[in-house]
Amino acid sequence: MANRPQDNLGKLQLGPSNHLIATFRACSRDPTKAIKNRLTSMLQTFLQHHKDSAGNKPNVLAVKCCCEAGIWFYKILEHYASEESNRLGIRDISVFFENHLFQRCLVACCLEVTISSNQLPCDITLLLQILRLSPYQFWKVIELVLRAKVGLPHSVFSHLAQVEEKVLKSLAWTRESPLWEDIQTNGGLPTCQEVMPQTQLEEPKLTNLTTEGNLTGVGLSLGCEQSDDPELQHSSAAVNNPQKKKSLHLFARKVYSLMGKRLRELCSTLHIADDLRLKIWTCFEHSLVHCTDLMIDRHLDQLLMCAIYIIAKITDGEIAFKHIMTCYKFQPLASKSVCKNVLISGGDKEKSPKGNNYKRNQSSALLTPNTPSAHSAAPEQEERGNLIYFYNQVYMIKMQHFAQQFGPTAKGVSPPLSPYPGQWKSSPSRQRLSSSHSIYISPFSTETTSLRTPGLCYYFNSSSPERLCEINNMIKTAMSPSKRSYLVSMDREKEGGHDGPSVKRCCSDDQSVLRRLLMKVVDDRVTRRDQKHSCS
Repeated sequence: MANRPQDNLGKLQLGPSNHLIATFRACSRDPTKAIKNRLTSMLQTFLQHHKDSAGNKPNVLAVKCCCEAGIWFYKILEHYASEESNRLGIRDISVFFENHLFQRCLVACCLEVTISSNQLPCDITLLLQILRLSPYQFWKVIELVLRAKVGLPHSVFSHLAQVEEKVLKSLAWTRESPLWEDIQTNGGLPTCQEVMPQTQLEEPKLTNLTTEGNLTGVGLSLGCEQSDDPELQHSSAAVNNPQKKKSLHLFARKVYSLMGKRLRELCSTLHIADDLRLKIWTCFEHSLVHCTDLMIDRHLDQLLMCAIYIIAKITDGEIAFKHIMTCYKFQPLASKSVCKNVLISGGDKEKSPKGNNYKRNQSSALLTPNTPSAHSAAPEQEERGNLIYFYNQVYMIKMQHFAQQFGPTAKGVSPPLSPYPGQWKSSPSRQRLSSSHSIYISPFSTETTSLRTPGLCYYFNSSSPERLCEINNMIKTAMSPSKRSYLVSMDREKEGGHDGPSVKRCCSDDQSVLRRLLMKVVDDRVTRRDQKHSCS
């Protein structure tokens, strides 16, 4: 475990454990100093933006966040260093420690964890701006942090899931995002069929397309892109096209899974039938794959609501746009700005990445930040409006021709429906709630839960309150159930002597009595112990 830091930045002892130090020293190029300097520099930069009310010293809460972030950083780094060493079968993993972008993103993610835990006012957008990291690169570390079993608080998992959703829906699609370079390298954003395993599609269809079914996560190289930062240019994982493709495909898979769930929820609220839902999904996917410029500085939910409206209208089942937006506002993590503050035209050309003109094996070019669409009459001035205005001025012009092919008066055959992501089902894996106690929580499953489970178990909505009390007492006294059983056995033998009642009876009634006696004995001993300490 990393050493505990002191109370102020001047005396921070953010250091690796002895095991990690030994790993550093086993490398041909000792990374100890470089990693420490990078961590300290980033934490210093963060604290420069969080001064106290007088503006002289760093905010106390911000200092606490930095201390805790440093500890988590070294713990997670050690976890993946061990994994990498075991995977390669060598001790010298200098290349792994020279992945500077991974470390910078890891520091940012650890800071986000502690900012959330300590409720410091600083959202993820501001944090990444302070540390000069792109949301798209930061996103690649989130899953790695969640997979590292280092005792993170349970609340962190749900928080980082919300952060990931923000990145997938909007933050990664900003004009200056490295995502556009990955899209260009890939020749376009991949389709749902290309990135989703057949088993995860609602209705798998035979196809000649090859799906990336083994995308279990983003590798530690993060698919690092070239950067103006000299430090990043020397990264061991610079410009790795296969890794870029894998990162983009995983990103696309998560986007499709997330938006498939979003559309399913909206269609349920709007009472939209499944056949119409599949047409809406096909239209939505087409906008992402073939009109990718619609997402520049915009939000995925904006395109989804536009797809709902245009398909419903063309198929003679028109739904008022205001009704769609009203239903949307009740969805999880919905934001009013999605409907009220939409980019119509404009943008800063100087922030656009170079060379983003490409085609996705189609006759029509796919526009990117470097090739503004026709409606951008004054790119130096940004025009914004509500979602309905965006639909009329931008979306309908781009998508009307494709959507009309689903209409009743359309000539020829309608476009084939795109495969729809199936509903995601979590595997019954347990989570440890505390690093101090062997307490776990897991989804209940009749298939995996045995009738006789070792230890104390409490099933929500079925177990008795007494069982929960037993678990609480176990935590208070730091005793295991087996030790407590032995304790009660000895006490009852003392009270009853050789002629006393036997504690080895296995009747269910005796078991209930035993539990009550157990609780009484333990509570009495805790009370006497507390009284003794208070008198001494």
